[in-house]
Amino acid sequence: SQLLVEAGKRLHLTAYTIKKPQKPTAFCMALRKHLTNGKILGLQQHEFERTVTISMGTREGNFQLVTELFGEGNIILVNPQNVVLYALAYRRMRDRNILRGEVFKHAPSTVRNPLNLSRLDLADLRAFGHLEVVRALTRLVSIGGLYAEEVLLRAAVEKTTRCEALTEQELDGIFTQLRALLYQLSGAETEPSIVINEKGEWVDVTPIRLERYAHLRHRVYETFNEAVDEYFTQTGTMARVSKVERELERELSKLN
Repeated sequence: SQLLVEAGKRLHLTAYTIKKPQKPTAFCMALRKHLTNGKILGLQQHEFERTVTISMGTREGNFQLVTELFGEGNIILVNPQNVVLYALAYRRMRDRNILRGEVFKHAPSTVRNPLNLSRLDLADLRAFGHLEVVRALTRLVSIGGLYAEEVLLRAAVEKTTRCEALTEQELDGIFTQLRALLYQLSGAETEPSIVINEKGEWVDVTPIRLERYAHLRHRVYETFNEAVDEYFTQTGTMARVSKVERELERELSKLN
């Protein structure tokens, strides 16, 4: 297996052979220069954010290969002095910069880690006033819209409910279901699946069964990694590239 990293989208082991370009990019050459024969020392998720850091031990010292899976995504090589050495995309931002020679900083979090969230913290949802609870939940807690909707569905709370109108009972239900969801995601009750709609189309890949997909068919896999690998290879960027290549090869054959 090989580790496949697609900035802004995915990071997993793949059983598929990925076609390599004839000429590696400058970024790939830079990674080879510093990481060849390196040893993976660890892999860590930053807080509950969509950022994964792979620690690499080399003769030059310990490097960090940081993969950001939010927004447009990025892959950043950080040297042993915690300074940005190379990046897939260099950026100047309001709260930090990703530039060569600057100290690396993670994107500041504006939401709370759900693993550390208390029932008292959840009461802050009411402070969002007229905002719908499904939108407020993603602004308060580090979860995406899909899982915010799932929590509310399981708690029997209408997602369009205004935050200021939430009752204590509804907040209790949201907190209970959020904790239950995290428990499942921790590996306690996973059931990795590709979700298939009535037309036979693959619409999502999930580590656990979601109530919102209860009416759809599921193809179950032994591991989430296997499910993700299959889903993105068949429906994602690589599949689209392969399709275009096949079409070009057919056209070239006709011309020849």
